Amino acid sequence: YRRRVHGGYVRVVTAIISFFIAFDCPLTFSALYVTSFLLDAADGWAARKFNQCSRFGAVLDMVTDRMATAGLVLILSHLYATPIYYRGIFCCLNGLDLVSHYVRMYSTMYIGEENHKKCDRQTTNPLLYHYYNNRNVLGGLCFGNEFFYFLLYWLHFDLNPVSALTGLPTDLIHLLIFGGWCITVPLFALKQIINVIQMLSGIQLIIAHETATAKKTSSAESKRR
Repeated sequence: YRRRVHGGYVRVVTAIISFFIAFDCPLTFSALYVTSFLLDAADGWAARKFNQCSRFGAVLDMVTDRMATAGLVLILSHLYATPIYYRGIFCCLNGLDLVSHYVRMYSTMYIGEENHKKCDRQTTNPLLYHYYNNRNVLGGLCFGNEFFYFLLYWLHFDLNPVSALTGLPTDLIHLLIFGGWCITVPLFALKQIINVIQMLSGIQLIIAHETATAKKTSSAESKRR
């Protein structure tokens, strides 16, 4: 368990360091950010492999994921500062990501679930159910979402250092990055749809639980009278 927590902390440290150098050292930023992303996958695998899943681990995992994504989106809002409405779009994307995951985490813990990924097939939106119960869907959409932002980050920078490092012409590198970014667009879009669904689903879950609790309380008071 301690190793898991330490792995989570390493993810936080690498992500934070990467934010400080994102505008001046894109290659180093990329190495650190991708390392943080890979540690996320390794941390989750280790938790399931060694039966070390816990509420604290689930919260740490979500908080770290949201911090990393929010940091990258904020960086993009500075790199793509014009036209000015781009900043508004990035702010809305950040808000949707943070709010939807917070509502999901809060609502599941509010009703007593051990894990925010646990959902019932009969009562859960089909997209949301497959997202949380199919690791290929979850991993693919999270990967697509992160690399949509990550490749957009690289489309802003001069690619000559990458060309010098790889020996490939800059035009080819730009084509590969842009092509990869285009592939991630539908995955990114679907991830935003799921964010909206999980936010609304979480709100409905809280309302339903409060309504049921109020009915039980009212019924118990009626019996006492």
